[in-house]
Amino acid sequence: MNFLIFAATFYTLVLVGMYLLQTKLVYPGSEIRAKPELYGGVGVQEITLTTSDGIELTHWYQPARKPGYPVIVAFHGNAGHTGDRLQKLSYLTKLGYGLFQVEYRGYAGHDGTPSEQAFKNDGLDAMEWLKSQGYTDEQLIMYGESLGTGMAVWLASRHAVKAVVLEAPYSSIADVAQSKYWFLPARFLLKDKWKSHEAIKDVKAPVFIFHGEKDGVIPVQFSRKLLNAVQGEKQATFFEKGFHMDLYDHGAEKDVTAFLEKYVSPQ
Repeated sequence: MNFLIFAATFYTLVLVGMYLLQTKLVYPGSEIRAKPELYGGVGVQEITLTTSDGIELTHWYQPARKPGYPVIVAFHGNAGHTGDRLQKLSYLTKLGYGLFQVEYRGYAGHDGTPSEQAFKNDGLDAMEWLKSQGYTDEQLIMYGESLGTGMAVWLASRHAVKAVVLEAPYSSIADVAQSKYWFLPARFLLKDKWKSHEAIKDVKAPVFIFHGEKDGVIPVQFSRKLLNAVQGEKQATFFEKGFHMDLYDHGAEKDVTAFLEKYVSPQ
């Protein structure tokens, strides 16, 4: 009897702890970010926008190098910041595309508490700024990495963008959490569920998904679930030896470029 009481008490404490710590687990944040030049970002413009609750977020922007080329709006994963991804995405600007890297509250030295709703509101602010620069939905491409795929999918479900590129995406954060913490009712504990498999049904643009078969952070099964939910044109590449953060080492640049050439690049 004493053992059962102890086990029940311990399990309850784990539940409470997971609930209280979930924001830090989902959004660990990152260290202060340096200037773009220190990451090789020559010519990158720093765009500071003030959110509705008074937080200043500085995003990174490079206009398109070639006339008629869209701007790729990029959302990084839950660790690090835009500086960590600048070199990885530099091939896109070399191809002629513009690049707008969205930064998150609570990351890169910014104030604010991360949450799904706050991220979505801040993403809408970024879209409004792009619209103020004369871009239409048709001149924008959503690019999401890991956690950021939720942002890319959600915004694409609300805006008639040109295309969507998703690197190591998920069906929902709730699915991922439940698979990792199978011994807990994680799906019900989560406040931010990021239901991409529902939002993507409203995406009209072509979607490209790429994922590693050996991904231990976001199991590839959830990427396939998301792919199955896409209603329109779609393509996917699953790298047999790929993990979570090494997909470009397996040739992802070639596959993304081919997708963009087919659906986006001006002829």
